[in-house]
Parts: sequence; C-alpha cells; structure tokens
Amino acid sequence: MRQCLHAPDVLKNICEQAYEGGYDVECRATVAALSLTCRAVSRVAAKVLWSRLFSLRPLVKCMPPDVWAESGDDGSGFRGNISLNRPPDVSDWARFLANAALVTSFKRFGSQPDLDEDTYRILCLYRPQPGPLLPSLRELIWEEADADVFEYAYQFLGPKLTTLHLGQPPSDSLLLPILRSLHVKCPLLSHLSVQCRSSIGPVDPLVSRALSQLRRLESVDMALPLFSDSLLSLATLPDLSVVKVFLPRMTSVHQDLLSVDHPIFSSISVLQISAVGLEQPLTHLIRLTSSPHLTEVRLCTAHDPPASDLRDFLSVLSSCPRKDTLTAVSISSPLPSSIPLMLSMSALPPLDLAACQLDFSVFRPLTACAELAELEVTSFFLKLDNELIRLLANAFPRLQSLRLTLPYNAGKVSEVTLEGLLPLFRQCPDLTHLAVPIDATRQPRALDDNMRPSDLLTMDVADSPISFPEEVAAFLSAYCTQPSFTVISAQAHDGDRDPEHMRSRELHNAMWDQVTCMVRLFVRVRHLERTPQHNV
Repeated sequence: MRQCLHAPDVLKNICEQAYEGGYDVECRATVAALSLTCRAVSRVAAKVLWSRLFSLRPLVKCMPPDVWAESGDDGSGFRGNISLNRPPDVSDWARFLANAALVTSFKRFGSQPDLDEDTYRILCLYRPQPGPLLPSLRELIWEEADADVFEYAYQFLGPKLTTLHLGQPPSDSLLLPILRSLHVKCPLLSHLSVQCRSSIGPVDPLVSRALSQLRRLESVDMALPLFSDSLLSLATLPDLSVVKVFLPRMTSVHQDLLSVDHPIFSSISVLQISAVGLEQPLTHLIRLTSSPHLTEVRLCTAHDPPASDLRDFLSVLSSCPRKDTLTAVSISSPLPSSIPLMLSMSALPPLDLAACQLDFSVFRPLTACAELAELEVTSFFLKLDNELIRLLANAFPRLQSLRLTLPYNAGKVSEVTLEGLLPLFRQCPDLTHLAVPIDATRQPRALDDNMRPSDLLTMDVADSPISFPEEVAAFLSAYCTQPSFTVISAQAHDGDRDPEHMRSRELHNAMWDQVTCMVRLFVRVRHLERTPQHNV
C-alpha cells in the first residue's frame, strides 16, 4: 500500500478527488494541507492546487507581505479589497511566477470583486518577463463586471490557450480589442464562446477576419454578428462540431452565402443560428450542410417569420442526410436578449397577422425525422389548442421533451385543456419534460383507467389559470405517477407588469404549488393501495 503512494498517477488522482474542481473552499484547503506534507506528496498536490484559479489573490499573496495589503471583511460575506502598497521589485516575483506557471485554468465570474484596475495595471507594468500573466493557461473564463478591469483579459491570452469564454461585458465595445488579436495570441484556440450585453452586438470586420484565421476551432459560440469571410471559413473547418453564430442582415453577406455551391459544415453536430429574420441565405446554408452527425438545430430570429418561410426552412432541414440524425429542433422569436426591453415597454407584436400563425402544417415536414426527441417552439403566433397537441403526439411518438411556449407571460389564455394533454400521455411513452400553457379553469372529465402511467417528471404551465386544484391534482395523479413529478408555474414578476396579470400569476402560482403537493400525495396513496400488505 505504501509503495502505491509513490506512483505519481495515484497521488495525482488522490489530490484531484480531494480538490473536486476547486470550487469549494474546504476542498482547496484539504489539498493545500496535503501540499505541506512530505516532498513527494507536496510536489503533486501543489500542481493540483494551483492548476485552477478563480482569483489572482492567492498569487498576489505569494509576494512579500509588505508588497500587498488586504482590507478586512465588511461583514456582508464579501472579501475585502486587495491592493499593492508599492510596485514589486524583481526579487518579489519569484513565488508569484513559479506558481503562475502551474495555472492551467482561470475562471473569473460572479459579482464578488477580485483585483481592481490599479492592481492589474501595476502587475502588468512591473512584471519582470514579457508574455501572459499565466503562461501555461489553457482555459480562460472571463466575466468581469468592472469595465476598467474587463479589458485586462487581453493579458491572459497566450499561445497555450485552447478554451476562451468572454461573457457579461459591461460594454460590448470592450470585446473588440480582445477578439481582434485572437489569431495572433492564441493560434491553438479550439473552443471560443463570446456573449454580448445588447440584443445585437457590434459588427466588426477585424474581429471577423481574426476568427477566419483560427483553423483549429472545434466549437464556436459567437453572439457578435460575423461577416462572410469568417462564416465561410468556419464552414470548411474539418473538426468543427458545435456552431452558434449570428447572421447579420447585410446584403454583401447574404450574396456571398447564396453564391456558395459546395457542401459545408461536414462534421458539425450542433448548429444554432441567430438572425434578424428568416431569409433565403439561411435556408440555403442549411441546404448545403452535409454533416452526417447533425443532431441539434436551433433557430432564433428577432422578427417572427412568415409561416410559409418557416415551413420551407423545416422542409430543407428535414431532408437527407439530416432527417436520419436530427434529434432536437428549436424555433424561437424574438431574440431572448430583447425580451426585457419588450417587457419594459409592454410591447406585443400584432397578433392578428394571419401570415405568421403557426399551426401543425408548419411543423409537418419534421415528421420525416424519425429520431426527433426534443421539439421547442417559442412564439406569440403559436396556435395552442387541443388539435395541435393531438397532431404533434401522433406525429412524434418518440418525444422526450416538448416545449410550446410564449416568449413571456402576458396574460394570454391558451386553448389547450387538461384533456388535450391525454394524447401526449397515451402516445409519447418517453415524454419526461413538457412545457405548454393550459386552461385549467374547467373541471376535468372522468379518468381513463385503461391508459398506462406517464413518465413525465416536469410540467411547465407558465401563467396558466386554474380554478379547481383538487380536481386538477386528481386528474394528473392518474397519469403522472413519478414520485418527483413537479408542476412549474410563473410567479408574480415572471412576465409583464400589468397589475391584474401580476395578481393572477401570484394566485395561480400558489394553486399550482398545491397541485404539485397533492399529486405526489395521491400517487403515494395509490401506490400503497395497490401494494399487497403482508401480515407479520
């Protein structure tokens, strides 16, 4: 047994198990204690301890105590600020640099502050050697709320970086200088994720050009609109498997995409496209996608597309070779980032537009996808009634997740009733997650004792009205027999700010919570009634 502990792989595995990713303070303290034991264990434990950082404070504290100072805890649970009393001398950097070289992952997120701008500036100005602050860094997650500090993400870019996530920028313009240099600073980058603050981020040709020169990408999630040079470059990457991009409404980009006449995206498994509207270049792009591994496609548009255009898009999507592999489809309008603005303005699209009404005929092309297990549609123009539910249940018996929702709760009452859900319980045996608003103000009919129990785990009813919680619970408990079955409903502030709607959501939320408790109780009682009792 003692000899086993001399094996570096065994010691590393022990330290990794104790570290548990480094998220917990006690786990980090455990590995820190291990690093203070014998020399053999200390070397391995130190590498694990410093491999992942969530703050630069531990590195700053490696300098002599007269270099830095930390203010006390203010009692609110937040750490005090750390600052530098003076610029570090060359001799002060030894432990900082030695431990910085061990860091392979740095994740900076959350509201709790780390270092301020002055501290970052002094560290960058007085470090004794050029290059990134963490020279061995392979993963950088950067979500910094301070605008003056956010731009220092540039100081972490290095030649070994393979994973980069930039999110929650105080201003979208702060992203641009960082992204423009990626092809030079991080030639090995394989996973890139960039989030914006605004609904549609700034369009920058230099960012698009830099992205087109990253030839090792395996996944890309870009909220910034891209020009045709980067889009067409991504389309030819041999190892790219996950693509999430924003297609700008620019004539030049559309013309370049329409001129492509060869297969593209030969190896992707996930494709998510955001756009201002559903236009011809987007459908053309789907038509040329040749990957035999495509399983998930998500389309999100700022404007609701005409039903005929969406039907044509789904027809192309459901053709070979995609129809044999596609398992998840999501269609949503508007862009999620624009919903808070719509809520603040109480803005609703004109719901009487006949050309945008979404009924089953729009989704019929997807019936060619035999493996479809997840379907999500979010739109104000979704025609929610019992007939739609029945046709979907007949067409997609292998569904595991079905979400038919409005972009946000605005008091609109669905025409789907509790009885209208029965085709899903009857014909979709694998269904575990359901989200659809219903009208539960009428008492449900008598139960069907011949139906098999459903495996449904969660049912999201949004702001659905309800009048008879006991009867609704009795009805659902006859079919939804999982012990952990849960009904999710909107709370008072989950939706528009109309006072009457908010009062209704608060009332109905309490009643749906009662339904969840009663369903679980009724299921348990039924189980006890049907379980044979043996006298001891």
